[in-house]
Amino acid sequence: MTMVMAFNTFPVVYFAVSRTVEAVGARYADVGRVFGATPTRAFWRITLPLSAPGLAASLMLVFAAAIEEYGTPAALGRRAGFQVLVTGIDLRISDWPIDLPGASIMSLLLVGLSLITFLGQRWILARRSYQTVNGKPTAKDKRPLGAMKWPVLAAFVIVSFLATGVPLLSILATAMSRTISGGLALDNMSFDNFLSVFQNSAGALGALANSFSLGIGTALITGLIGVTAAYTVVKTKIRGRLAIDSLTIIPNALPGIVVAVGLILAWNMPWLPATPYNTPFILLLAYCCILLPQTMRYSTAAFQQIGDNLEAAARVFGASGITAFRRILLPLVFPSLASAMLLVFALASRELVASVVIAPVGMQTIATFIWRQFEQGSIGLGMAMAFIAILITTLLPLLLLALLRRSGLVAE
Repeated sequence: MTMVMAFNTFPVVYFAVSRTVEAVGARYADVGRVFGATPTRAFWRITLPLSAPGLAASLMLVFAAAIEEYGTPAALGRRAGFQVLVTGIDLRISDWPIDLPGASIMSLLLVGLSLITFLGQRWILARRSYQTVNGKPTAKDKRPLGAMKWPVLAAFVIVSFLATGVPLLSILATAMSRTISGGLALDNMSFDNFLSVFQNSAGALGALANSFSLGIGTALITGLIGVTAAYTVVKTKIRGRLAIDSLTIIPNALPGIVVAVGLILAWNMPWLPATPYNTPFILLLAYCCILLPQTMRYSTAAFQQIGDNLEAAARVFGASGITAFRRILLPLVFPSLASAMLLVFALASRELVASVVIAPVGMQTIATFIWRQFEQGSIGLGMAMAFIAILITTLLPLLLLALLRRSGLVAE
């Protein structure tokens, strides 16, 4: 279970830390080298500590995602008799007798654990200053790894193969099998399941369109809210900043099923004049609630590396606060924000628990389509949909990143 969840959350750390290290650059390590430090010592004593905002933010997100993860413990832990808080909550609200007080107490424990981690992150970042972007232009040249080149490449190949290669090959083999019992025999291989998806079997194309529409909408909304909230918390002195910061991390500690039930209780009221319940907007609202911490944490880490003198200089020369934010700060945090939005798009496109609970009648998403095919015994069709969704959610972000690099908004 630990290995599966580690491979599953590895991209969260990679995206955050890579953008933070990119903002730090190589100039500080070069100064250390001038004064006699080895490349390894310069990394451990200079580059890594200056990358603490992105590292702390990503590790907090990984911890919060791990304690609220449902799929892996439900699939692997129950068979071994290993219960976690989330599976305990599900057991108390799905098996008779229903134990709502017990489920509520466990949910509060999840929130408490997440808040403790959040306070630990704030304590780490409050001890020192991590501002590395001060307005002075720096070169984007990269440094060779030297003797570490091949060990680093080997480590990435191993992680990539175990995290993506093995699961993808398993999914592809199942999707191409005519029957599961036939095994990996040549006469049992075909593309029938993929053709069924593109022929809109069981509403497959509609599920793809729904998930990608919701994923794009979630990425845009959480990106806008996240960068605005992060700027308010890091760069302003208004009261209630800690409360805003805390509220944006709480959804990451709540299991998706808890968020879904809460939305049903909040919006399924007969006296409301208008409600998003039983419409696609309730799914959009659920996704935004669950995934807002991603863009908030990435943006907060980026803002913490930007010196206050940049905005102050703009204000001295007559720029308004909005102009300084739009023309100076936003372009500097955009690489981290773009990475977070792409990650949100991928996560929203495959969200399962909230989709199963509150999806409107007759509406399918990629996750619910796969879930229902498994329940009906059409495992090959479900795996074909999963493989297509993985390809699209991988290639589309890569295409967007390439366009952003070509336009100069994201560095190589």
